[in-house]
Amino acid sequence: MSELNFNVFNVIILAGIIHGVIFSLVIFFNKNLKSKANYFLASTILSLTLSNLQYWLIDTNIIPRIYFEQNLIIYIPFEFLILPFFYFFVKSFIQQKVLIKQITYIFFPFIFSIIYILIRNFISNDILVVKYLNIIVEYISIIFSIVLILLIFVLLVQHEKEIKTQKLTEVLIKTKWLKKSLLVGGLLCILWFFSFNIFGNYLNKGYYKYYPLWIGIAILMYWIGYTAILQKHLYNERVEIRSKISNKKRQNRQLNNESPSNLSTTSFNKMDFLVRERKLHLNPNLTLKSLAGLSGFSSGYISQLINEYAQLNFNDYINTLRINEAKYMLKEREYDNYTMAAIGLEVGFNSKSSFYSAFKKFTDKTPVEYKKGVRNL
Repeated sequence: MSELNFNVFNVIILAGIIHGVIFSLVIFFNKNLKSKANYFLASTILSLTLSNLQYWLIDTNIIPRIYFEQNLIIYIPFEFLILPFFYFFVKSFIQQKVLIKQITYIFFPFIFSIIYILIRNFISNDILVVKYLNIIVEYISIIFSIVLILLIFVLLVQHEKEIKTQKLTEVLIKTKWLKKSLLVGGLLCILWFFSFNIFGNYLNKGYYKYYPLWIGIAILMYWIGYTAILQKHLYNERVEIRSKISNKKRQNRQLNNESPSNLSTTSFNKMDFLVRERKLHLNPNLTLKSLAGLSGFSSGYISQLINEYAQLNFNDYINTLRINEAKYMLKEREYDNYTMAAIGLEVGFNSKSSFYSAFKKFTDKTPVEYKKGVRNL
């Protein structure tokens, strides 16, 4: 056997491979993580891990590269599996059906590449011809990855348009982090192109030219893996909280028969009743314009009413209602098992940071400080 090639970079890559195997197996066999989306996620990570492992074995010379080139050991193009599995993970994550026809189309390049690898020596014994054929396959891989990234991005944009029409009672899955991930993935495809066409001119030995790409992809995929699990957990928490809020709303309606006709006939009271009764403040996309459309008042008139009767601007008025909802949850022990992020999102804030910022503004305390304070009374 030839001399083995070990360095700090492929040791880092090996650590990522071990981590990927453990991560995938935990998802596959943990009952608490059982879901179609998580299985596609684990398959994505495992494909990445096996791809890196295969190249790592060649790079370290544990399995000489010539064995793969001469088909003595079958090379498996796992890179044609990573983004297809990720595509179906995204579809499952945003709760869209995965169709058999789509699976056939998207996995076709992987099947085709396997067939090519099995018969390439029958196409030509000329090493130069095989080399150029491999270059063509490499370019197809890059183009295929870019096309899939664009398809996933379009899928997310269409999904975001559709959910704008969903009712307030429906919990929406956040997808902004996925779009950011796709942007990074696109940049890695550019790095892939440079690694293949430019870096190789300076780093001809082994697979050094691919080290930045492999490490970058591994970091991105593992970040996506953990973020996806956290986001799904957050979504499940929000569904439970939303259910509790809905039950509380129904109980209050049974106990309180008050309606706009029983209230003071001021326009502010009618508008305020509409917001509180329909829990409009729990919608993070609520705007002055959308409230105007629901109430029948003009945006300017609503703003004037809030300034006059609540001594607040529109944003602060809505945020005080959201903070009051949060304060109720922080006082009640039935919400103890939910994270602050889930509570903040469910009372209408777009992020944990905006929730903390508003809570501090109106209470001079963080949510955690407030919770400790009311529990010590």
